[in-house]
Amino acid sequence: MKLSSMKLFSLPHSPYATRVRMQARLDSLPVEVLPPPVPLRTEAFYERFPLGKLPVLELESGEAIAESWAIMEFLAETSVSGGSALLPESPLERAQMRMLARYADLHLAVNALFPLFRAVMSGGNVDREEMAKGLHAELAKGERLMADFGSERALNLGDLALAPTIRYLEELSPVVGVDAPLAAFPALSAWWQKVNAVDAISETLQEMALAYRKFAEGLAAKA
Repeated sequence: MKLSSMKLFSLPHSPYATRVRMQARLDSLPVEVLPPPVPLRTEAFYERFPLGKLPVLELESGEAIAESWAIMEFLAETSVSGGSALLPESPLERAQMRMLARYADLHLAVNALFPLFRAVMSGGNVDREEMAKGLHAELAKGERLMADFGSERALNLGDLALAPTIRYLEELSPVVGVDAPLAAFPALSAWWQKVNAVDAISETLQEMALAYRKFAEGLAAKA
């Protein structure tokens, strides 16, 4: 199944949309990246996008796919002639790929990134020591995963799911006094270096970070 003329409705500072944009660049996919066609959190937005979230991939047929992981697997399974290199062949490697994505979404984001966002929004009025301990505990999980999976494997969709979360942690962790969140984790640090050596990944992550800073400046100006 070869797809064309796909539209990705995306916010530039979204870590979830960033995953898909990285994938589109790496696999040279025919995806046009666009802002949402209707204002967020409006009735028109919910009518067009029932889950009320971005990113959303709109196909040439008009059908739409929401949730970044569903989009990524769909694109990898359908849009690359001969199959995407980002989708491992063996069942075990695919399971490990999904473990990385679940770690990013259900552990690192929920227990570390989202609390950091709230800390930033509160002006740092939080228990910094306790939050730093929580961040360390969640990164320790990733350290064990990376050590188990090995350093010689090819990058896959799971790595793309994790990378924007790590970039955001670097951006936000100074609010709780952690300036180098990966410093105590050699396996994660080696992985992060490997990820950022890929131009399509590092450039997209930098775009996300710059967009976040602009977004944060806008919020501060309204406060």
